[in-house]
Amino acid sequence: MRETAMSDYAFWQGKRVFVTGHTGFVGTWLSLWLHRLGAAAVIGYSDDMPTAPSMYRLCGMEHTMPWVRGDIRDVDKLTAALREARPDIVFHLAGQSEHGGLHPTVEAIAVNVVGTASLLEAVRVVNQEHPIRAVIAVTAADCYAPRELGPGYRESDSLGGGEPGSAGKAGAELVVSAFRRAYFAGRENVPAVATVRAGHLIGGGDFARGRLVPDCVRAAADLRAAQPAAWPGGFRPWLHVLDALAGCLALAQRLFPPGGGDFAEAWNLGPRAGDARTAAWLAEAVRTRLGGQPAELAAAIASRPNGGDAAEQPMAPALLDTTKAALRLGWRQRWEAEQSAQHAADWYAAWMKGAPMRDVTVSQIAQFEK
Repeated sequence: MRETAMSDYAFWQGKRVFVTGHTGFVGTWLSLWLHRLGAAAVIGYSDDMPTAPSMYRLCGMEHTMPWVRGDIRDVDKLTAALREARPDIVFHLAGQSEHGGLHPTVEAIAVNVVGTASLLEAVRVVNQEHPIRAVIAVTAADCYAPRELGPGYRESDSLGGGEPGSAGKAGAELVVSAFRRAYFAGRENVPAVATVRAGHLIGGGDFARGRLVPDCVRAAADLRAAQPAAWPGGFRPWLHVLDALAGCLALAQRLFPPGGGDFAEAWNLGPRAGDARTAAWLAEAVRTRLGGQPAELAAAIASRPNGGDAAEQPMAPALLDTTKAALRLGWRQRWEAEQSAQHAADWYAAWMKGAPMRDVTVSQIAQFEK
């Protein structure tokens, strides 16, 4: 199996890239990596900072990256932004989880489904004036219809999601598939459009409410009490954000012509078989690196049904089969669970000490590339 040159500096030289949701945790990592790779321009589209603190702001990105402010559901605003940006590649990261807001589930579904349709409609319109070569929309592992036990999900398995929020991610996948068939497949001079169904992403810079690593960090920093009841047991496909983005970058290179249409489909990116871990394990791994209250969080999770050690648990149905990405993209997970947890905790430890976080982030990217 040939490994993809995921840090192909020659490919990215001169490329113009448009990133929706660029102010988020994943978007900030991607934007910094694209700058490091030598992209000619990286233009972001987002309505606001999604969290406080914000990784985007901590890394000083407000002063170095063009930012179009707008709602991802605003087709006219998106069309104008794409027309001005003239991108070669679009990464669609804008989405919403079910945390906060008056009606969080309805809002998340609207953002994930309508937002994806709005972006693709804007791409369709602008591509008639300026060729956009590739579009990658990132969803999540929980877009699949749930089942009891069995092997990891394959890209051909049924979509559906186990609850309304994840059904919204499945809806985004269906929107991409429909737009691809109707407007982008089997034609010349149209974008190659793909989706990435990523595992549960972890890494430094995530400050969102209701997610395990940020909750552990807040507890360790004594910013607020941890909330163990929010974390069920069982295995989860934890994946470092850089592993997921490495797959996205490799896919973007494959989507470029000639032959890009052969890769315009859905792709799983998750931990290798046997590397999925429980929430209790991850909380303890963060505690080991940071110290503080997360030990109590890990103990509380472990006491919940299906929250104990990996050896005592059946595999959770959210695990992903990444055979296709390995064979056709040459992608493989570089940082296993222990490394991912350590690098994530080290990022937060540097933040707590007041380190220059852009330097810390770029340093971790460089470590990953090696």
